[in-house]
Amino acid sequence: MMKRIARISLLLLLVAGLWLALKPTLGNRRLTFLPQHWSEYLDYMDFWLNLFAFAILGLTVWFALGSLQKVLQRLFLMIASITLLNLLLEGLQSSIPGRAMDQADVWAGLLGCVLGICSGLAMQLFTVRKKVGASPQVLFLDQTGRLGGAELMLLDIAAARAADSEVALFQDGEFRTALEKAQVKTHVFKLAEEASSVDKQAGLRCVLRTVPAIVDLTLQIARAARAFDVVYANTAKSLIIGGPAARLAGRPLIFHLHDIIADGHFSSLNQKALIFCANYCARKVIANSEATKDAFIACGGRAELCVVVPNGFHIPEERTPSPKTAALRASLGIPSAAWTILMAGRLSHWKGQHVLLEALKTVPNAHAVLLGDALFTEEDRIYAQRLHSQADEPGLAGRIHFAGFQSDTMPYFDMADVVVHASVFPEPFGRVIVEGMLAGKPVIASRAGGAAEIIQHEHTGLLVDPGSAADLASALLRLQRDSGFASTIALQAQHTAQDTYAISAVQEKIESAIRQTAGSKKSQLLSPAIPLPKPPPCAA
Repeated sequence: MMKRIARISLLLLLVAGLWLALKPTLGNRRLTFLPQHWSEYLDYMDFWLNLFAFAILGLTVWFALGSLQKVLQRLFLMIASITLLNLLLEGLQSSIPGRAMDQADVWAGLLGCVLGICSGLAMQLFTVRKKVGASPQVLFLDQTGRLGGAELMLLDIAAARAADSEVALFQDGEFRTALEKAQVKTHVFKLAEEASSVDKQAGLRCVLRTVPAIVDLTLQIARAARAFDVVYANTAKSLIIGGPAARLAGRPLIFHLHDIIADGHFSSLNQKALIFCANYCARKVIANSEATKDAFIACGGRAELCVVVPNGFHIPEERTPSPKTAALRASLGIPSAAWTILMAGRLSHWKGQHVLLEALKTVPNAHAVLLGDALFTEEDRIYAQRLHSQADEPGLAGRIHFAGFQSDTMPYFDMADVVVHASVFPEPFGRVIVEGMLAGKPVIASRAGGAAEIIQHEHTGLLVDPGSAADLASALLRLQRDSGFASTIALQAQHTAQDTYAISAVQEKIESAIRQTAGSKKSQLLSPAIPLPKPPPCAA
């Protein structure tokens, strides 16, 4: 309805504007129906009247034709079209009696239309009314439709407050299905392909190509955010978009940090962008481990923003029955007497599946199950192909089993004799480590990042040097040969995990952070006294 009214108004404005622009003057009087002194006064105010008139025109044009889709393209076309029309009319005036081309009128038209169009865009952003509720209303943001570790954590958080919160995704996929199954209201704001394909190692040229798509999505999120009390960015890419959107909407932002911001994980440009957005836009940063917090601060992040909250897990009342695990082993082609190693996680070089395969060459009667797939990048897909080739090498052929992505992972953990985590770079948290502990299995993990915080060496698991196939093989042989020791550390790990990582305790900490952020004063959020971040020293 508004667009229809705006289009009718636009037509009337164009007719009136053309009449005024092309009307001959009479005795230097443009508006002959006005008294002489009024007409002369209006001529003195010509620049400002033109600016105001074109501002009204620009405002009307935006409401008639504007949209938060392809914003930069629309802005350029609208401004260019109005300016071209203005130039054309000014040129025609030179042939009209009593009229002449005036360069000041061209500038007035250009400035006026820019002012009007930008005002219309701002009005569109601020037309959404905030929802009223007793509990803080939260708009959760996540970049992907896939189910990764960060998404599984968000699924639990959002499901606990499904009555008063929503999730905005930048891609569709099984994550949306899982959220809707948990009765969480979900909306997909489709991010253009060129922007969604940008990874953590992207450089400046690649990032610049995505600017129009990012601007479009930022404005859409800003408009949606005005209906909520808090914006909650669950991933790095959602922070880059959600941070400026929250500032535009005047809403406080929480950034849930699931990544180690350091070389090997992010390019230098992306490190700087993340730290800037977190420091300038976030009211609180939730780190999933001390390792992620330390890396954030080392790169220039503000320490006072940070609080550490580990990932939470549902403690199942019952595990997978033996007949089902036996059937699963048979379906994967694993001999019933084989000692079985499980490694879960997306197939990616930094996850270290190749390290496990190399170590397995010296571990007799052992089979490995790789649970996961190449989810995100072309680099991951190439790596997955290399793993399949490595699995066919002499000494490994027939002992490596690719299970692919599975939504129900518990039977795979219950089937295994040991769980391995072999990341070659520091892991932000290590969700699969806790899943192995909860399953009552001995766990071997890389001695770096969040993994080293979860495992107490030789008490709740074994820690090995990252990337060392020899060290991993030695730990595997120790557990294979000493079943008593393996059972002891597995039991101790299970009790520790149940006490430390129960979802209820973690959700309570997250809810506390949300309420604190929602209760912060708006003046503090918008205060210009917030110091801008210095260039991250680790990215130099």
